[in-house]
Amino acid sequence: MRRRVAWARILAGARLKCLAAAIAWLSASAMTPVSAAGQAPAQTVATASVPAAACHGGTPIVLAGLNWSSGEFITAVTQEILERGFGCRTETIPGNTLTFEQALANNDLQIIAEEWVNRSDIWKKAADAGKVRAVGNSFTGATEGWAVPDYLIKGDPLRHLPASAPNLHSVFQLREPQYVALFKDPEQPDHGRFLNCPSGWTCEEKNTDKLNAYGLADRYIDFRPGTGPAMDAAIVSAYLQGQPLLFYYWSPSAIAGRLHLTALEEPPYSAACWQAMTTSGGKNGQGCASPPSVIVYGVSSGFAAAAPEIVAMLAKASFPLEVLNANLATMAENQRDARSQARAFLAERPDLWRAWVPADVAARIAAGFAPTAPPSEDSRPLFPPQLVISIRQPVNAAVDALVTRNGAAFRAASHAALRVIVLFDVVLRHIPWWLMIALFMGLAWLGSRRPWMTFAIGVLMFAVGMLGLWDLMLQTLTLMLISSLVALLTGLPAGILTAKYKLARAIVLPTLDVMQTMPSFVYLIPALMLFGLGKVPAILATVIYALPPMIRLTALGIDHVDPEIKEAATAFGVTPLQMLMNVELPLARPSIMAGVNQTIMLALSMVVVASMIGARGLGEQVLNGIQSLDVGEGLQAGIGIVILAVVLDRITQGFGARRARDGAAPGEKNG
Repeated sequence: MRRRVAWARILAGARLKCLAAAIAWLSASAMTPVSAAGQAPAQTVATASVPAAACHGGTPIVLAGLNWSSGEFITAVTQEILERGFGCRTETIPGNTLTFEQALANNDLQIIAEEWVNRSDIWKKAADAGKVRAVGNSFTGATEGWAVPDYLIKGDPLRHLPASAPNLHSVFQLREPQYVALFKDPEQPDHGRFLNCPSGWTCEEKNTDKLNAYGLADRYIDFRPGTGPAMDAAIVSAYLQGQPLLFYYWSPSAIAGRLHLTALEEPPYSAACWQAMTTSGGKNGQGCASPPSVIVYGVSSGFAAAAPEIVAMLAKASFPLEVLNANLATMAENQRDARSQARAFLAERPDLWRAWVPADVAARIAAGFAPTAPPSEDSRPLFPPQLVISIRQPVNAAVDALVTRNGAAFRAASHAALRVIVLFDVVLRHIPWWLMIALFMGLAWLGSRRPWMTFAIGVLMFAVGMLGLWDLMLQTLTLMLISSLVALLTGLPAGILTAKYKLARAIVLPTLDVMQTMPSFVYLIPALMLFGLGKVPAILATVIYALPPMIRLTALGIDHVDPEIKEAATAFGVTPLQMLMNVELPLARPSIMAGVNQTIMLALSMVVVASMIGARGLGEQVLNGIQSLDVGEGLQAGIGIVILAVVLDRITQGFGARRARDGAAPGEKNG
């Protein structure tokens, strides 16, 4: 027996050795192409040796996933060159300017393809410490400032738009009442609205300083859209509808390439003026234009030392401004992603990019675009291309047409809804803080009848005020209460119909599945383009997200009413309406209250997403903390959201549980 075991071990070992040798041989054969003569071609060996020397030690090169159009395009071109020419692996990570710069300083990120070096203190500190390097110029001739659409100055005969501000040319004219009224803020009509950069962008703070320096802070609302795409969507929507808009923008960009804009004059830049304005927050009353922009490739010092060939390429890779704007406009008009536009650029403009790279690297890039070049394994489609149908362009065209033709009607509806929202907000703001806390404590007592719960609710609400979040909490409470009220008024009858009629159930339930699984960002942008930035699209998105639980749990509660009770009621001759109002709804109350609870919780969970399209409140504070790397600010606002959620959850749960405790229906306690 022992001999058999020994022989089995020997044979098993021999098999493992043979298997390992076979795997090694197959791996070597796969990695080294063999010619017809049985020898590896010298050209292939040379091609493989260059990427090994140039790439980042074989690990993926991580690039900043910039979320504005020029940054996306330049990043994509850089990736294509690194992958096709140098044989490197690349990946991008999402974030914002400040997080990217901090990651670059830590070498968690290797390349920022569009770094505005004269804007950020984080970059300056990292550069002074030798952690990052500025390489080349991504492009030159960039401009930035405050702009308005051309049709405000010159009119637009094709769209029958008169020139509503023919004499506007300077930022100082914006103080005049006629221009404040022209650019009025929908939420505060006695003020104008200035569309600033999203929070966390370096330009956001500088524009706020300018508002103060130009004496506009008390006349204009400093409105931050939350994200770059939301900002672009708001500008494009206003432009398509011929609406007045005052905003910050820059060139190169898809917006500057597509739309006709007029830049407002500012006092010329000087180092002394800029320093005085930014250090005082504009309180000195003297503003000026932004400094000349210096845009470079930002690389980490560790990567620069390890990959000099790539750094040398970046030092030469500069885009002429007109070429960059043309590509961005084409990308937007043809609705291409950045990688597709980057490939189109490389295929169409070898006269430009060949000067950036060595001849052998250029040959490898060009070979990938040759008509006879065989497709690589990575480029081969996994699904037959002839069977692919894209709905992207028809949907976008339909949305653009809807905005152009019916934008005025949607904006009118938005303004009407906004008046209700503002009225609700004003009412909440006029309630003294101590009375608001007393109201919450009263609701907690009515729902729970527990003194300790009532006291805890009061302490938590008082803590919100102590954290300095009372004003932001009221803004969030307004959005949440209105969204929840709309969802409840819609969801209760929809739930009843779903429970009563099979046809309604067949239609409603799949619709709810779509509403619950569709990412909220998908319908945020069309809602934003139709209704504008601010509270109205935020409430619309919140209602869509929070409505399904109310419908489902209402239908579930009615479905689970005891059939014997309904039979007894029928025997007494009740009508269908009496059955619903006096039997089914009261017995379904615990399930309905669970739906109310879930609707309120889901509405509250949308506050951060809503802040991305300009809805203010605690969510905006969280977003500011994330985008500016201010952990304390984000955590403080997050605690406020948690407190509000706990308070509302306990109150609604208390009302839902009272029926079970009180035993409203005979035999319910025992059931």
